[in-house]
Amino acid sequence: MNRGNVITVESEVVEIDERGWLPRHSRGDQQAFEQLFSAYRGFVTTILWRYGIDPVYRDDLFQEIFLRIHQSASRYRPNQSLKPWIATIALNTVRNHRRDLYRKTHFLFRLRINKNHCNPTDHNPGADQMLEDQSTLEWLEGRIRQLPDRQRETLVLFTMKGLRMKDIARVMGLPENTIKTHLRRARLALALDLGKRETAENDNGHM
Repeated sequence: MNRGNVITVESEVVEIDERGWLPRHSRGDQQAFEQLFSAYRGFVTTILWRYGIDPVYRDDLFQEIFLRIHQSASRYRPNQSLKPWIATIALNTVRNHRRDLYRKTHFLFRLRINKNHCNPTDHNPGADQMLEDQSTLEWLEGRIRQLPDRQRETLVLFTMKGLRMKDIARVMGLPENTIKTHLRRARLALALDLGKRETAENDNGHM
Protein backbone atom coordinates (compact mmCIF):
# COMPACT_ATOMS: atom_id res chain seq x y z
CA MET A 1 0.00 0.00 0.00
CA ASN A 2 2.78 2.34 0.92
CA ARG A 3 4.61 1.33 -2.22
CA GLY A 4 1.58 2.26 -4.30
CA ASN A 5 1.44 5.64 -2.60
CA VAL A 6 5.11 6.26 -3.37
CA ILE A 7 4.56 5.49 -7.04
CA THR A 8 1.59 7.86 -7.15
CA VAL A 9 3.52 10.64 -5.46
CA GLU A 10 6.54 10.17 -7.74
CA SER A 11 4.32 10.23 -10.82
CA GLU A 12 2.69 13.45 -9.68
CA VAL A 13 6.09 15.03 -9.03
CA VAL A 14 7.31 14.08 -12.52
CA GLU A 15 4.15 15.45 -14.15
CA ILE A 16 4.37 18.73 -12.25
CA ASP A 17 8.02 19.07 -13.24
CA GLU A 18 7.39 18.42 -16.94
CA ARG A 19 4.57 20.94 -17.04
CA GLY A 20 7.17 23.59 -16.39
CA TRP A 21 9.37 22.68 -19.36
CA LEU A 22 7.57 24.75 -22.02
CA PRO A 23 7.07 27.85 -19.82
CA ARG A 24 10.77 27.69 -18.97
CA HIS A 25 11.62 27.20 -22.64
CA SER A 26 9.53 30.29 -23.53
CA ARG A 27 11.59 32.25 -21.01
CA GLY A 28 14.82 31.22 -22.74
CA ASP A 29 15.83 28.15 -20.72
CA GLN A 30 17.61 25.98 -23.32
CA GLN A 31 17.80 22.93 -21.08
CA ALA A 32 14.03 22.83 -20.67
CA PHE A 33 13.36 21.93 -24.30
CA GLU A 34 16.19 19.40 -24.24
CA GLN A 35 14.47 17.72 -21.28
CA LEU A 36 11.16 17.67 -23.14
CA PHE A 37 12.79 16.30 -26.30
CA SER A 38 14.58 13.56 -24.38
CA ALA A 39 11.40 12.54 -22.56
CA TYR A 40 9.06 12.56 -25.56
CA ARG A 41 11.13 11.61 -28.59
CA GLY A 42 10.18 7.94 -28.14
CA PHE A 43 6.52 8.83 -27.69
CA VAL A 44 6.46 10.84 -30.94
CA THR A 45 8.35 8.11 -32.82
CA THR A 46 5.78 5.55 -31.62
CA ILE A 47 2.90 7.70 -32.88
CA LEU A 48 4.49 7.96 -36.33
CA TRP A 49 5.08 4.21 -36.41
CA ARG A 50 1.60 3.24 -35.18
CA TYR A 51 -0.08 5.51 -37.70
CA GLY A 52 1.78 3.82 -40.53
CA ILE A 53 3.86 6.76 -41.69
CA ASP A 54 6.21 5.69 -44.47
CA PRO A 55 9.84 5.58 -43.25
CA VAL A 56 10.71 8.03 -46.04
CA TYR A 57 8.66 10.71 -44.28
CA ARG A 58 9.23 9.84 -40.61
CA ASP A 59 12.35 11.93 -39.98
CA ASP A 60 10.84 15.02 -41.59
CA LEU A 61 7.57 14.65 -39.66
CA PHE A 62 9.47 13.97 -36.43
CA GLN A 63 11.35 17.24 -36.85
CA GLU A 64 8.20 19.09 -37.88
CA ILE A 65 6.35 17.94 -34.76
CA PHE A 66 9.06 19.20 -32.41
CA LEU A 67 9.31 22.42 -34.40
CA ARG A 68 5.57 22.94 -33.89
CA ILE A 69 5.94 22.19 -30.19
CA HIS A 70 8.65 24.85 -30.03
CA GLN A 71 6.51 27.36 -31.96
CA SER A 72 3.46 26.67 -29.76
CA ALA A 73 5.34 26.78 -26.45
CA SER A 74 3.91 30.15 -25.44
CA ARG A 75 0.35 28.83 -25.88
CA TYR A 76 0.85 25.91 -23.51
CA ARG A 77 -0.68 26.32 -20.05
CA PRO A 78 0.89 24.52 -17.07
CA ASN A 79 -2.55 23.37 -15.87
CA GLN A 80 -2.64 21.07 -18.94
CA SER A 81 -1.14 17.60 -18.95
CA LEU A 82 1.82 17.72 -21.33
CA LYS A 83 1.46 14.30 -22.94
CA PRO A 84 -2.05 14.83 -24.42
CA TRP A 85 -0.98 18.31 -25.56
CA ILE A 86 2.01 16.89 -27.44
CA ALA A 87 -0.12 14.04 -28.80
CA THR A 88 -2.57 16.56 -30.26
CA ILE A 89 0.21 18.38 -32.11
CA ALA A 90 1.65 15.09 -33.37
CA LEU A 91 -1.71 13.78 -34.60
CA ASN A 92 -2.59 17.05 -36.31
CA THR A 93 0.78 16.94 -38.08
CA VAL A 94 0.10 13.36 -39.21
CA ARG A 95 -3.37 14.31 -40.47
CA ASN A 96 -1.99 17.27 -42.39
CA HIS A 97 0.69 15.05 -43.91
CA ARG A 98 -1.87 12.49 -45.05
CA ARG A 99 -4.09 15.18 -46.50
CA ASP A 100 -1.21 16.76 -48.40
CA LEU A 101 -0.04 13.36 -49.64
CA TYR A 102 -3.53 12.56 -50.88
CA ARG A 103 -3.74 15.90 -52.69
CA LYS A 104 -0.36 15.34 -54.33
CA THR A 105 -1.34 11.85 -55.48
CA HIS A 106 -4.72 13.07 -56.74
CA PHE A 107 -3.02 15.96 -58.51
CA LEU A 108 -0.60 13.56 -60.22
CA PHE A 109 -3.56 11.51 -61.41
CA ARG A 110 -5.14 14.62 -62.93
CA LEU A 111 -1.83 15.58 -64.49
CA ARG A 112 -1.75 12.24 -66.26
CA ILE A 113 -5.24 12.87 -67.61
CA ASN A 114 -4.09 16.25 -68.91
CA LYS A 115 -0.96 14.70 -70.38
CA ASN A 116 -2.97 12.06 -72.23
CA HIS A 117 -5.34 14.74 -73.45
CA CYS A 118 -2.38 16.60 -74.93
CA ASN A 119 -0.90 13.37 -76.34
CA PRO A 120 -3.86 11.01 -76.99
CA THR A 121 -1.64 8.40 -78.67
CA ASP A 122 0.67 8.20 -75.64
CA HIS A 123 -0.37 5.26 -73.50
CA ASN A 124 1.72 3.93 -70.69
CA PRO A 125 0.07 1.03 -68.82
CA GLY A 126 2.51 1.47 -65.95
CA ALA A 127 1.60 5.10 -65.28
CA ASP A 128 -1.07 4.30 -62.68
CA GLN A 129 1.47 2.34 -60.68
CA MET A 130 3.82 5.32 -60.84
CA LEU A 131 1.28 7.33 -58.89
CA GLU A 132 2.06 5.10 -55.92
CA ASP A 133 5.78 5.52 -56.42
CA GLN A 134 7.57 7.73 -53.91
CA SER A 135 10.00 8.87 -56.57
CA THR A 136 7.13 10.33 -58.59
CA LEU A 137 5.95 12.42 -55.65
CA GLU A 138 9.50 13.61 -55.09
CA TRP A 139 9.72 14.52 -58.78
CA LEU A 140 6.49 16.50 -58.47
CA GLU A 141 7.78 18.49 -55.48
CA GLY A 142 11.04 19.25 -57.26
CA ARG A 143 9.34 20.27 -60.50
CA ILE A 144 6.88 22.54 -58.69
CA ARG A 145 9.83 24.35 -57.09
CA GLN A 146 11.19 25.06 -60.59
CA LEU A 147 8.03 26.76 -61.85
CA PRO A 148 7.98 30.56 -62.22
CA ASP A 149 7.14 32.19 -58.89
CA ARG A 150 3.58 33.26 -59.68
CA GLN A 151 2.70 29.90 -61.24
CA ARG A 152 4.17 28.02 -58.30
CA GLU A 153 2.39 30.13 -55.69
CA THR A 154 -0.95 29.83 -57.49
CA LEU A 155 -0.62 26.08 -57.92
CA VAL A 156 0.33 25.43 -54.30
CA LEU A 157 -2.43 27.66 -52.90
CA PHE A 158 -5.10 26.12 -55.13
CA THR A 159 -4.07 22.46 -55.34
CA MET A 160 -2.20 21.79 -52.10
CA LYS A 161 -3.88 24.28 -49.76
CA GLY A 162 -7.37 24.14 -51.23
CA LEU A 163 -7.97 27.90 -51.50
CA ARG A 164 -10.58 29.28 -53.87
CA MET A 165 -9.62 31.39 -56.88
CA LYS A 166 -10.97 34.63 -55.41
CA ASP A 167 -9.10 34.01 -52.16
CA ILE A 168 -5.86 33.38 -54.05
CA ALA A 169 -6.40 36.55 -56.05
CA ARG A 170 -6.81 38.51 -52.82
CA VAL A 171 -3.73 36.94 -51.21
CA MET A 172 -1.54 37.56 -54.27
CA GLY A 173 -3.04 40.93 -55.16
CA LEU A 174 -3.83 39.92 -58.74
CA PRO A 175 -7.01 39.77 -60.86
CA GLU A 176 -8.82 36.45 -60.69
CA ASN A 177 -8.45 35.90 -64.45
CA THR A 178 -4.68 36.31 -64.10
CA ILE A 179 -4.69 33.69 -61.34
CA LYS A 180 -6.57 31.29 -63.63
CA THR A 181 -3.97 31.87 -66.35
CA HIS A 182 -1.08 31.12 -63.96
CA LEU A 183 -2.83 27.94 -62.78
CA ARG A 184 -3.52 26.75 -66.33
CA ARG A 185 0.08 27.33 -67.41
CA ALA A 186 1.47 25.58 -64.32
CA ARG A 187 -0.74 22.54 -64.86
CA LEU A 188 0.11 22.34 -68.55
CA ALA A 189 3.86 22.60 -67.87
CA LEU A 190 3.72 19.82 -65.29
CA ALA A 191 1.50 17.63 -67.47
CA LEU A 192 3.91 17.89 -70.38
CA ASP A 193 6.89 17.20 -68.12
CA LEU A 194 5.10 14.22 -66.60
CA GLY A 195 4.51 12.85 -70.11
CA LYS A 196 8.23 13.13 -70.87
CA ARG A 197 9.11 11.50 -67.56
CA GLU A 198 6.74 8.57 -68.06
CA THR A 199 7.98 8.07 -71.63
CA ALA A 200 11.56 7.99 -70.38
CA GLU A 201 10.60 5.52 -67.64
CA ASN A 202 8.84 3.33 -70.17
CA ASP A 203 11.77 3.45 -72.61
CA ASN A 204 14.25 2.57 -69.88
CA GLY A 205 12.07 -0.36 -68.89
CA HIS A 206 12.37 -1.78 -72.40
CA MET A 207 16.12 -1.33 -72.75
